[in-house]
Amino acid sequence: MLRRVDDRTLLRTLLAELARQATRGQERWGARADARLWKRFRRDLSEHRARLGLRGCTASELDRARCLAAEVLVAARLLDAGCTIEHEVRTPSGRHVDFRAQRHGVTLCVHVKRAPQMTLRDAPAVIPTAWRALEQIERGLVVALSCATTLRGKSLHTALDEAAEFVGQASVGDELTLRDQDERALARVRVVAPSTASRVEVVADLSASFDDHVPRFQATLRKAFAQFMPRNENLIVVCGTSGGFEPFATALLGSHIERWDKRPRSGALVAYGRGGDGFWAGTKRNQSRLAVYWTLAAGSGPLLFLRESTARSSAPRAVHLAREIFA
Repeated sequence: MLRRVDDRTLLRTLLAELARQATRGQERWGARADARLWKRFRRDLSEHRARLGLRGCTASELDRARCLAAEVLVAARLLDAGCTIEHEVRTPSGRHVDFRAQRHGVTLCVHVKRAPQMTLRDAPAVIPTAWRALEQIERGLVVALSCATTLRGKSLHTALDEAAEFVGQASVGDELTLRDQDERALARVRVVAPSTASRVEVVADLSASFDDHVPRFQATLRKAFAQFMPRNENLIVVCGTSGGFEPFATALLGSHIERWDKRPRSGALVAYGRGGDGFWAGTKRNQSRLAVYWTLAAGSGPLLFLRESTARSSAPRAVHLAREIFA
């Protein structure tokens, strides 16, 4: 059911695109960035792209290439938006800000992190056609499925009937494991999140990796938070693959839960929200209100998260700058 994908080809394509972008942008960006920085970036992009094409490329070399790609992606975005940037700016505590960007008197400190390395090994999965029958159930839920490929005939029909009955009444967070006579797991069905659709959406269950990744993302966020520049607006940018987006969002915002303190949306009986286990939960770390997830692939764009307490009307100018550049 699962197939591991090597991301070296995607990464090489991205490095080549960034190298072309750096060459084209050198004159346009002018003195808004240290020329020595871009000279180093261009040299490193060329070297890492060559290494990725070799059979003997190591895991540490792949990791360094990801870190480089993340930094160049962010730097180019800031420069294209008209910012002047400084690299590796020292904080009063002795740590460093990756980029301090300034435009029209507004300052934004940007911390660039790569996603935890294991999240870069995405495992695309195919949902067996028979299990798509669950998507006929009229409930706005996302259901994660993992199942044995040997399920067929009567065993498959029995499993589908039990799963359909479960999904018809389950709440977010509930799960059902179907077993054979020897207590071996045949399938697992988990209700992982609410959906805006009117019917069930079935997705591949990557929970073994997902549950591991969430605390790793939270550790990454805490590391960035420790590097914040005092009395400045700070933005955390985490770069990884598309498979890392959901665990990143969960680490940042909290787990999906049913919220009885909120009013359900029109036509719904239950309101959903996020739990108290997120990096931004409640008033924790209220100095942090901007975060971005960016897929390391050519042509991708950043996805900006803005903390709810930051109202548009009263948001500082640096927040508006971040929204303009990364939203």
